Amino acid sequence: MKRASVPLLLLGLLAATLVRAEGAGSTSGATIPVAAGSPSSTAAISPAVGGASFVDWLRQTGARLAWDPLTGSGWVEKDGDRLSFAVGVPLALWNFTERLPIDAPEAGEKGPLFTPASLADMSKRFESAEAARSSHYSVAAILIDPGHGGKDTGAVGEHRVDGKYLRVVEKDIALDVGRQVRDDLVARFPDKRILMTREGDSYPTLEQRVAMANSVDLGKREAVIYVSIHANASFNKNAKGFEIWYLNPEYRRTVIDGKLSQGPDKTIAPILNAMLEEEFTTESIILAKDIDTSLAGEIGANSPNRGIRAEEWFVVRNAKMPSILVEMGFVTNYEEAKLLATPDYLKKIADGIYTGLVDFVTDFEKQRGPLEQ
Repeated sequence: MKRASVPLLLLGLLAATLVRAEGAGSTSGATIPVAAGSPSSTAAISPAVGGASFVDWLRQTGARLAWDPLTGSGWVEKDGDRLSFAVGVPLALWNFTERLPIDAPEAGEKGPLFTPASLADMSKRFESAEAARSSHYSVAAILIDPGHGGKDTGAVGEHRVDGKYLRVVEKDIALDVGRQVRDDLVARFPDKRILMTREGDSYPTLEQRVAMANSVDLGKREAVIYVSIHANASFNKNAKGFEIWYLNPEYRRTVIDGKLSQGPDKTIAPILNAMLEEEFTTESIILAKDIDTSLAGEIGANSPNRGIRAEEWFVVRNAKMPSILVEMGFVTNYEEAKLLATPDYLKKIADGIYTGLVDFVTDFEKQRGPLEQ
């Protein structure tokens, strides 16, 4: 039995309806999320009108469906883009803002029914979105640099805790956190290269770490970011807290290809270098703020936020890309050393760095439009 047509004036409320439907699905089971190619997709969704299979369309496009049979509304989503629809409405809503004319879908016994023409229109819209993304800049690689390693222990904190000897070594906790961040990023961004300057207790020199970052092969519209992970130490045993460092904006690097400094265009090389250097500095500050905010949410209750700071550390000074250095806390502080010695606390630090990186990458890839180099 077909539903009565939904008045067009209700289309503007569709996004809110879907949000409520998703919430209701968690308690009433009304919402049916379907992942493309999942075993349940065939049983959950009926073929579209005209013989075209909606199940096959979902599998071919890689899209997923959420459907609420009670309201007759739902959405199809792929790579962050969402097309919302309602039974009887000859318009869909693209990313909650733009109207897309389609043949009004109908309600089937097990799901929505679309005409082949509607599926074709929906395919074109998702393909256009994918083409637009490919013309934007993207973060193709993230290099995680656990500080020190091998013969270089980094900072060492030695304390007595409840009569027992506690030794916290910077190189070890930096590697622990670095691995966790790497693993989380690999799971979150399977299409990106997530690299490590060291996988174990080895000692790559500072020059080798930077060379690894600068040698990452990138496409025309691809970027790489560099995150170095460390722990702090101080003669002042009361010093504690986490902080994020980026390159002092007053320090000038040579970041353009050396070939541009020769030939007929060599007069504009300093201008291009200044422009690119300014861009790297700005992006480094944004990345530092994102991680700082995220870390504050994870460990701010236990560790003071010392903020973001500018300095000319070797790795951020010589990496030709947005780059920051994270100081997780002071191993020389008794209270903070006890925290840094626990897996749960290191996991919180890793989560903070990871979330800040994801926030930066997401904003970077959404906001950077298609520019010519």
